[in-house]
Amino acid sequence: MLNIKVTAIEPELNKKIKKVVYAEKHKWKKDLNNVKALTSGFNPDYTFFNELYNFSFNYLKKYTQIKLNKSWWWANYYSKDHHCNPHNHEPELLSCILIVKSSSDNPLYFINGDKKYHMIEEDGMMIFFDSKYQHGVKKCKHRRITCALDFK
Repeated sequence: MLNIKVTAIEPELNKKIKKVVYAEKHKWKKDLNNVKALTSGFNPDYTFFNELYNFSFNYLKKYTQIKLNKSWWWANYYSKDHHCNPHNHEPELLSCILIVKSSSDNPLYFINGDKKYHMIEEDGMMIFFDSKYQHGVKKCKHRRITCALDFK
């Protein structure tokens, strides 16, 4: 079975991120590697990512003694029919998806063998997982915003 840790950020930080994404998404492009949605591109200079990493490092102290560092980060804006092909984030050690704006159709899934496990999304939910885990996003029926963080 997959080992996934789930927590949540403060609602005020989530609102701040959502506001930035709505203001910036018109500058973004579609199709970053496996992401078939609008994306900020790798390592954008948005200050909220520093807040997310600080939160993550504090949260992860409970679960690992490994010294983790920032690796890659980006934001995604999904509209109807946008999706993300199954992939993993190797060679990074750990990955995280923040659900900034959830979708009622819960399009995020993880793959273990021949089974798909769909996540029930909530705004502000942070999902930490081993970077080797395959995951994807089925075609969205509603708007959805996520941030991804990788650790090395």
